[in-house]
Amino acid sequence: MKVEEKLYEKIWKNKASNGGPRLDKDSRVDVALKLIDKGDRLLDIGCGDGTFGYFAKNKYKEIYGIDLSENALKIAEKRGIITTKINFNDERLPFEDDYFDAVSCLDVIEHIFEPRDLIKEINRVLKTGGELVISTPNIRYLRHLFSLIVKGKFPKTSGDIKYHWDGGHLHYFTFKDVEELLKEYGFKIIKKEGVFGRNIFKEFLSGGIMIKAMKI
Repeated sequence: MKVEEKLYEKIWKNKASNGGPRLDKDSRVDVALKLIDKGDRLLDIGCGDGTFGYFAKNKYKEIYGIDLSENALKIAEKRGIITTKINFNDERLPFEDDYFDAVSCLDVIEHIFEPRDLIKEINRVLKTGGELVISTPNIRYLRHLFSLIVKGKFPKTSGDIKYHWDGGHLHYFTFKDVEELLKEYGFKIIKKEGVFGRNIFKEFLSGGIMIKAMKI
């Protein structure tokens, strides 16, 4: 088992519970659900315990989920998700071209060694006109800037700091960073939303970035 696999198994072992999935207001799952449309097949990349897929089941006939953690996937499978374990840093998505109507990728891109490879693979498995909903922490968040400029400390953008530095985050993004990356690999930006904060002046007052894009 590789280092990153051990990390996320440990994190999900700690998170695992017998309780049902929660849908907190204004959380990334809540915001993403409001953005995503109906269709036949949805792929949730980094599905974790299947919380997003569970709440999206009324919009899609089939929900697929991939993740690195077996502990998380066991829970997701019980919640009706068609699961596959892959390490995205080593493997491609195990699906045919143009297979999905929609892809969700919630707070995953910051963990991937090469974000360009992730976006290229999402483009490959999405149908033309298919939608992507992607989120990541916002490094331009005012609290993060305060920590960096005033306190002189690099901000922590993850709550999973017990097991690994900043929860294993490798990259940091602004809204513009994500927009430019998506446009570079064949996506049109449809909508931008803030997560964990205010939607007005979202670039500074939102702790999270949420973007809905369409494959063109």
